[in-house]
Formats: sequence, structure tokens, C-alpha cells
Amino acid sequence: MTDKLKDKIEKFLTMCRKSKAKTEQDDDNAIKVDTMTEDLHSELAADAVAITSSLMELQRLLPLSRKLADLGRLLESQGKITLQADEAYDEAALKFFSELYGGGISPSKALH
Repeated sequence: MTDKLKDKIEKFLTMCRKSKAKTEQDDDNAIKVDTMTEDLHSELAADAVAITSSLMELQRLLPLSRKLADLGRLLESQGKITLQADEAYDEAALKFFSELYGGGISPSKALH
């Protein structure tokens, strides 16, 4: 997760907590939703969309990464790949299959 996305999520959740606090316990730090500016509403909506999109993409990509990691462990056990110290199994498997079937094109170039 990027730092920018992490910051957006934290800010969004803080705003949600503060607006909820105003309705439930009249917290001094709370934000009244009906007094928020249109710009703040727009910013929160945009953040909510970005966060939701990122989480949906993550939900889609995590199973692929796990499967690639499983394949990477299998390839290593078969002696077909050797991992570098800082390399993950999913990255090593993707690199192996990209070299095998991608005509030597690196994964980042082959995907664009």
C-alpha cells in the first residue's frame, strides 16, 4: 500500500469517526456533517472512491499473488528457479514465466 493511499484511508476514517462522534456523543472534536463545506464533502467522496477502488483491486490481486507464490515455491523445489535474498516467490515465479513465455520481455514492459 502506498503512503499516499494509507494517508487517505487514515484521514477518511478519522473524518468518519469525528462525524459519528458528533451524532452519538457530542464530542468536542466532532465534525457536524451538515456544516461541512462542499469542498470537504467532495474531497471525502473522492477519497472514498479511491479507497474503495484500491481495496477492490487489492482483493482481486491478492489471490493471484498467493497463487504465484505457490508456483514460485514449487518451481524452487523443482530447481527451476533460485530466489535472490530480497526476492519474493510471487515475483520470482512471474519473472520465470515471463522469461519462458514472454520472449525475454521484462514483466513490467510486457504488462504495459
